[in-house]
Amino acid sequence: VAPGGLVIAEPEIQVAEIDPATDRFLILACDGIWDVLQDQDAAAVCASQAGVELASHSLVRHAFASGSMDNLTALVLVWRVTE
Repeated sequence: VAPGGLVIAEPEIQVAEIDPATDRFLILACDGIWDVLQDQDAAAVCASQAGVELASHSLVRHAFASGSMDNLTALVLVWRVTE
């Protein structure tokens, strides 16, 4: 939020190398999730679920249960390694 309470449409962008041999999934989520869940906690929530839909819903439920008062949106992508 900019001075004066205005919202700025500048996304936060990070670039990272992905190794499908060790990286199982990618979590894209809004600040309502990350304000209350640490990276490792979110990863553990996703790893404990049977699929991406359950993982996404579980992240939202965990963030809400952890007291998030912000919007809650999560998308989980799983790598499919083919040989």
